[in-house]
Amino acid sequence: MTTIFDRYLIFRYLQVFAILYVSVFGLFVVIDGFSNLDEFQDHAKSAVDLLILMGSYYANQSTLFLDMCGPILTVVDAMVVFALLVRHSELHPILAAGVPAWRLLVPITLSTALVNGLMCVNQELIIPRLAGVLAPGRDDLFKGVIQIEPLTDPSTGIYIDGQELSLNPQMIKNAEFVLPAPEIAQTPTSIKAGQAVYLEATENRPAGWLLSNVDKPFAKLALSTEGLQKLHAIEGDSRQIFIVSDLPFDQLFNRLQSSKLLSTSELVYRLRSPAFGQSTARLSQTLHARLVRPLANLLAMLVSIPLILRKESRGLIANMAIASGVLGVLFGLSEAATFCGQSGMVWPEIAAWIPVIVTGMLFAWLTPYMQT
Repeated sequence: MTTIFDRYLIFRYLQVFAILYVSVFGLFVVIDGFSNLDEFQDHAKSAVDLLILMGSYYANQSTLFLDMCGPILTVVDAMVVFALLVRHSELHPILAAGVPAWRLLVPITLSTALVNGLMCVNQELIIPRLAGVLAPGRDDLFKGVIQIEPLTDPSTGIYIDGQELSLNPQMIKNAEFVLPAPEIAQTPTSIKAGQAVYLEATENRPAGWLLSNVDKPFAKLALSTEGLQKLHAIEGDSRQIFIVSDLPFDQLFNRLQSSKLLSTSELVYRLRSPAFGQSTARLSQTLHARLVRPLANLLAMLVSIPLILRKESRGLIANMAIASGVLGVLFGLSEAATFCGQSGMVWPEIAAWIPVIVTGMLFAWLTPYMQT
C-alpha cells in the first residue's frame, strides 16, 4: 500500500522527468531548427507553411528523441529526486522515524517502471507507424525521393536496383531486377520496370514486389523451376510481374538504422526470415538490447542512489559528481559492448547483456555504502 510520501515521490519523479524531457528536447529543437532554418524555408511557401512544416517534423522526431534519451533521463531523474530530498532536508526525518532508506526506492522503482512502460509503448506502437518519416534524412523527406541503396536478396539471389525511391507513395522508380542463373532463370536476366511496389503478405498471397510496365512480359522469361515459384504473372495484365520476396522497402535505404524503428514482433519475424541472413547479427543485438533495456535502466538508477546517499560524504555536489562519473563509465561500457557485438568480437546476445551484468554487480557492491 502506498503512503502519502510514496505518492509525493512518484509525483515528483514524473514531474522532474517531464521537465527534463521538455527542456532537453526544446533545446534540441532550438539548436537544430535555427541551424537548418534555410532548409526548412526552401520547402515552405509562407511563414504559416514554415511553422506547420517545422511543427510536424519535430513532433515526429519527439518520439525518436524519447526512445534515444529516455533511458538517460530516467536515471538523471532519480538522481535529481534524491538530491532534492537531501537538499531540502526531507531525508533525515524519514530516517529518524525508523524508515530505512531502501524503502524510498519502492516509489522510485514504480515510477521508473511506469516511464519504461511509456517508452515501450512508444517503441512498439508509435515509432513503427512513423518509420516512413523517421528513417529518411530531412532533405530527402521534404523532397519525397531518396537515393536507392541496391542490394541482393539473400533468399533468392535477385539483385534489386533502380533510379530512385519515392517515399510517398513508397516505390522504386525505374526499377531493375536482375535474375541470377541458374537458380531463378536459365540465363542471367534483367527485368526493367517503370515502378516497383512492395506488398505485404496476406492470407492469399506472400509478400513481394509488384513490377509495373515491365520491358519483358512474363511469357518471354526463361525461368527455372524455382523461378516459376518466385515469379508470377498478373492475370489480365501482361505488363505486370509479381516477385516473391521478404525484403521490404526500408532495406533499400539507411538499412543500418532501420532495425531501431521496427516493432519487436517485426524484429523476430525478420530474424526467422532467410531474406535477412546477412543482417541477423545486427537484428539479434537490437532485439536483445531492447529486451534488457528496462532492466538496465532500473539497475543504473539503483547504482546512482547509494552514491547520492553515501554514509561518508563530502557534500551533495561531490556525490552528484561521483555518481555522474560512474554512470558515464557504465555508458561507455555499454557503447563498447555494442561495438564489440556489431563487429563480431563477441556474440550479439552476450554484448547486450554485458552492461546489465556489470551494473548489477556494481549495485550489489555499493549497497553497504548507502545511508540507513
